[in-house]
Amino acid sequence: MRPLPVQFYRRHVLDVARDLLGRVLCTHVDGTLVRARITETEAYHHAERGAHCFGGKRTKRTRVMFEPGGITYVFFVYGMHWQFNVVTGPADDGQAVLIRGVEPLGDDDVLGVVRSRRGWTEGGRKPSRRVAASPRLWCDGPAKLCQGLAITGAHNGIAIDGSQGVWFEAGAPVDDADVAVGPRVGIDYAGDDAQLPWRFRVR
Repeated sequence: MRPLPVQFYRRHVLDVARDLLGRVLCTHVDGTLVRARITETEAYHHAERGAHCFGGKRTKRTRVMFEPGGITYVFFVYGMHWQFNVVTGPADDGQAVLIRGVEPLGDDDVLGVVRSRRGWTEGGRKPSRRVAASPRLWCDGPAKLCQGLAITGAHNGIAIDGSQGVWFEAGAPVDDADVAVGPRVGIDYAGDDAQLPWRFRVR
């Protein structure tokens, strides 16, 4: 286990969001280690209306976003899904990166655990042939990746150093030519800020 240093996260959210592409998100839950290459991220900052902490708003949920970078921010949406974020920047700056997509890595046993967590069981619900053939499509959304890597609210506010079962490893950084940049997804409430090019994904 070689977690990224805490200094990696204590930079501006846009730099961290871009640099997380190609890194490896690791979770060790219920005795199973799962590694997954990051394929998509989104940046959020208190100075723009897409962020939960816009305008410096501190609530029971958002106060973790004002901690020094290097901890998690996990929240519940639509009454059914967890979403996993990395707090970035210095203390009191209110910023975080949403991890939107990952590609699970590993042998058949590890991938079998991810499939089971996604609810794909023998005799039960199964993915389409196209999805089944491409692990990159198994966790290509924030709720899906939390299912596949067993991330829940129990992981909110913890250090991303492996001490509590979540960390990032170096992986393989992605060339600029292989990165698509554009507006974030599902934040129409943010008005003009919804068009900021703060979404990063591996082509």
